[in-house]
Amino acid sequence: MTPAEHERLIGMLRRVIRDCRSLYGKSANLMIRRYPTMIQGDAASTGDASRFAELMDDLHRGLLVKVYVTIVRADDRWTGPEKRVAAAMIEHLWGQSLAGAELREAATGLFAQADQLTLPQLVAPFVRYRPLEDAKVHVETIVMRLANLVAKCDGQTMPEESVALHILQHEIDAALRPADDELTLARLDDDLPESIGNQAIAKDSKPSAAKTTPNENDPGGDDSPDRAERLATAMSELDQLIGLGGVKDRIRSYTNFLRLQEQRRASGLPTMPISLHMTFTGNPGTGKTTVARIVGQILGALGTLSSGHVVETDRSGLVGEHAGQTAPKTNKLCDTARGGVLFIDEAYSLIDAKGDDAYGREAVQVLLKRMEDDRDQLAVILAGYSDEMATMIRSNPGLSSRINTTIDFEDFSPVQMGAIFQRLCQQNQYTLPSDARHRLLIGLDQLHRGRDRHFGNGRLVRNAFEDSVRRLADRIAEVAVLDENLLTKLTAEDIAVPGLSDADIDRLLSEPHDLTVVCENCQSRVRLQANLLGKRFRCTRCQNVQRCNWAEVTRPL
Repeated sequence: MTPAEHERLIGMLRRVIRDCRSLYGKSANLMIRRYPTMIQGDAASTGDASRFAELMDDLHRGLLVKVYVTIVRADDRWTGPEKRVAAAMIEHLWGQSLAGAELREAATGLFAQADQLTLPQLVAPFVRYRPLEDAKVHVETIVMRLANLVAKCDGQTMPEESVALHILQHEIDAALRPADDELTLARLDDDLPESIGNQAIAKDSKPSAAKTTPNENDPGGDDSPDRAERLATAMSELDQLIGLGGVKDRIRSYTNFLRLQEQRRASGLPTMPISLHMTFTGNPGTGKTTVARIVGQILGALGTLSSGHVVETDRSGLVGEHAGQTAPKTNKLCDTARGGVLFIDEAYSLIDAKGDDAYGREAVQVLLKRMEDDRDQLAVILAGYSDEMATMIRSNPGLSSRINTTIDFEDFSPVQMGAIFQRLCQQNQYTLPSDARHRLLIGLDQLHRGRDRHFGNGRLVRNAFEDSVRRLADRIAEVAVLDENLLTKLTAEDIAVPGLSDADIDRLLSEPHDLTVVCENCQSRVRLQANLLGKRFRCTRCQNVQRCNWAEVTRPL
């Protein structure tokens, strides 16, 4: 490897390290600021939100060390380029410039610490806390980018390293998506070294806590911003959601009404009774949980609720396994949610069609009482399929009298799903060329045409993105020399759409179809060539030039 190639590799390595630190730091800030009760109320965690940021800083270092050691050990060699990568990592993580005997001693300590660490432990927050769930693919991207850089830092990939890359891909996937939910209940800091690297690196070289404090560009910023800033942040997050036009309108109207009531109350004027309880209806993956979190931020920012934190649960969180357990369990969960939002997914499962579910009925009765008694301190959002939720509300007069706001979440269109995929690419620093966009769009359109009530929407897109990233990792595992283009470009051969085989997508691509887009200027419908997806084009009618990231697929009848 030439000096120029080595410098380019070290530059890519440093970006991966910064990305890892940033991801863990921002995730810590998000949890501490918006969901502190998930940390403090979690008996299996540290129980201390202030410790959480420090823990996350340790975990991000541990992840980088674990990946590095896993790949280096694969072929039982520690080459010169691998030593230089270790030196660069140590300098970036601990601010120490080491070489020679000092580097060997530090690396020996890191290798020993790596044996104490497991991938499930190091990525546990992203499995444990649902607000961090969307970051899983970012974690996986960081792991595999670092692993590839280490494996190929000397310009060649040994067979043992190729095997290690494939094994690591499966191990990080299993760690982030465990088959056994109980794995997520392990203590986040069980058996974690006091501070990763301290045994090998000088104590005073550990970065200060300021490294993980938010900045002005981070929505998790100041710990105590004024209400106007908090509200502006929440509304900005709402506006940035893809699609959901009707949902956004309802939430804006709801916010305006609450703001008016707060203003009248502050002026000593009479106010209307407010019911904070809602029903969110729609198919899976349509953004109900995300919008519930934004509603919590809005309620907290307006002062309608004291904090606006969100507690997410489903039937299992409310209903006990034995007689006498349900009421205490439901009350405890409501206590945790006081001052914020209790979001109950698949709430219809609490009431069966025959009315034979005594435990479910008990949970609903306790919930109804708390919804009334704590109506000024608790917002309950019931979510689930439209028909089932409508039946549930109609069948219980107590629910229908307490819930007068129902918001329906429509399925995403193929164009909107493409936009969600593109946002995931941007968040994880991937590029998407035109042919890859075309292949993805055709697959999403086919699934959308045949959709039923179980259509995955945003979850389907996330799964497609994760599968595509894994394909990329497998494709480049055998490539000896990496560049940034290989690490960040999702090609057409990488694209995977759950439920469709490559042969299925090839067939759909070969069948007659048109791509059309509406001109922003003259509103005419323009036919687009596939190689212009993601690029700028000129309207044939008004000559307006605009960018088209995605287009509607039309097929002959």
